Amino acid sequence: MKNIFTSYIKNIKGFDCNIKLYLATVFISNLGFGAFRAVFNLYILSMDMTPAFLGIVLSLTPFAAAIASIPIGFLAEKIGYKRSFLLVNFVIGSAYFMQIISPNQTLIMSGAFLAGLAACGNFIIQLPFVSHYAKENKNQAYTLMSLVFMLGNSIGALVGGSIFSWVNKLFTNEALSYRVILAFFSLIIVAGCIPLFFMDENRPTAHKKISLSPYLKGIDVTTVKFAAVEIFIGFGLAFVALFLNVIFVYYFNSSLEMFGIMSAVLVIPAIFLLFTGPSIAEKITGLRVVLISRFISILLTLMVVLTQNVYIGSGAYILYRSLLGLSQSLWFAFAISLATKRSRMATAAWLEITFQIGLGIAALVGGRLIASESYLMLGILSSTATAVSFLLTYLFFGRKKAQSQAG
Repeated sequence: MKNIFTSYIKNIKGFDCNIKLYLATVFISNLGFGAFRAVFNLYILSMDMTPAFLGIVLSLTPFAAAIASIPIGFLAEKIGYKRSFLLVNFVIGSAYFMQIISPNQTLIMSGAFLAGLAACGNFIIQLPFVSHYAKENKNQAYTLMSLVFMLGNSIGALVGGSIFSWVNKLFTNEALSYRVILAFFSLIIVAGCIPLFFMDENRPTAHKKISLSPYLKGIDVTTVKFAAVEIFIGFGLAFVALFLNVIFVYYFNSSLEMFGIMSAVLVIPAIFLLFTGPSIAEKITGLRVVLISRFISILLTLMVVLTQNVYIGSGAYILYRSLLGLSQSLWFAFAISLATKRSRMATAAWLEITFQIGLGIAALVGGRLIASESYLMLGILSSTATAVSFLLTYLFFGRKKAQSQAG
């Protein structure tokens, strides 16, 4: 483990300055995203809005992301990485602020939709960006990106969940207390833009021809396969992750503070797996690590809500998210390695589109399940979707790889 850690530190020092700056942005902005993950659902319910309305709000962001993914990818190719990241992160922070500045439902839904239009850009631009600047260290760069994402998200959730009781004592109004916390963290998201100003411009060459062909009629079969798998990964994640704070408070009969603590503890196994993952992948291949992780996750997603014991549910979720962070970082590196240079942005766009469609549908269905207190069904649907993602990954990629090695 010490050798792995030393190797990581060495590689981080050797990373291009642009990647280091983007890692700073990922960490800062995810402090805000983590706080929203902890507090936002409970903020909506504290205003006596229905779980069905919450499901609609949560679905608007991923549906908007699915709509915007191809235009965002095309725009990024036109204006370059720096200006794309700046635009995306500023709009996201502003959109999150829109969702909490007023109890007006139209404004909340508009903010959720606007956030989705921009949020897809981070993922779509990130994959070719890392591939461009990390070169042969892609696996470690994607893994480190996942680690920083999870670290910022967990700290944000811990702080957001922990300070609620203090803020509520000051304002003596639950909805207002949530709003104050969320307003502060929406500004943190905007502050994540600051490191981006120091990145290289990397403007595309003036005469470079950028075509929509790789996105639409020229889409290759490999991209279609990756996209098909990703929709079920979105399903599997959304049914438990989008409503986890609600599950904690209303199903486990626990507290927001406990949710924050769980989010912080999540970092420990995540760090271990993300640090050791690339080394394991070198020995047994990244695809096998992905397959093993998804197979184990079939049981873990069900265990999250199988009992009303907060410790069993928390433990299952922590392991599931740790494995998901590891497997997705390797999965993205695998996807980009198979994509041609011309189609990398398109591959990233379609991975985002189908993932977000999965999130959006699951949010709508999940909101209705929460309204009827069908918490166990959330786990059953999540587990089923995870099983399908495992089977498709094996059929599309794992079986072929196994046959070629046997040959």
